[in-house]
Amino acid sequence: MLLEVAMVLLIISMALFIHEMGHAVATILRNKKAKAEIYMGSPGKEKKLKLKLGRITCYLTIALYAFCQPINSEELPPPTYKQRLTMLIGGPTASLLGFAVLYVSSHLFSGIPGNILINLAGASFFLFISPLIPFTYPSFLGGGPSDGLQILNLVKENRQQRGPESN
Repeated sequence: MLLEVAMVLLIISMALFIHEMGHAVATILRNKKAKAEIYMGSPGKEKKLKLKLGRITCYLTIALYAFCQPINSEELPPPTYKQRLTMLIGGPTASLLGFAVLYVSSHLFSGIPGNILINLAGASFFLFISPLIPFTYPSFLGGGPSDGLQILNLVKENRQQRGPESN
């Protein structure tokens, strides 16, 4: 049973990493000098595996939540509406692509590897759907706004800036 719990936590962490990589890739594509950091769990860097992938730095551990943040925004021009929207949609998009690849891959393997892949595909699909729902996560899952809530707020903000005549 302990091995099963460890496997579930590992699968959740891997699905979160795929999701956050989507946000990070969208963040660094915004500008040639843009950089991003991914934190698995708390924002601390202590006792975490540091993985540098070009302009993306990851602080990895087993976690139930994760987040991505740009690290040099003050050195760059402010992101446009479309860039901000792309950065927010990047996570769910990566989760959907991860689901598709993992689901197909799971059929190429039998036994335990196939089971791990199909479960990771399921977790990725969950991380495609659930973050698009506008809500605030409970504190034990980070306490931040979901991607859907941030997208909704961004769209509202953009509409207010454009004025009532554009509606």
